[in-house]
Amino acid sequence: MTINQAPMQTKLLVRSFPIHDEREISDIESRLMHLGFIHGEIIRVTRKAPLFKEPVLVEVRGRMVALSAEEAALVLVEVLK
Repeated sequence: MTINQAPMQTKLLVRSFPIHDEREISDIESRLMHLGFIHGEIIRVTRKAPLFKEPVLVEVRGRMVALSAEEAALVLVEVLK
């Protein structure tokens, strides 16, 4: 599942996001990596805007990060038990 599909207030493990060509990382992918959305990181979706589901507020590395729906749809996660 992706971040925008994940349930709120649940610990999630970042699995990956689709980098199409490692030599040509998009601006969005680069931004996500710099914000801490890397393989193995534990995150938590704290809020989603009610109407358009954008932005999505995510806790990563102890700080809150707001993602657009487009960004949230790129990050693959799994629910931690």
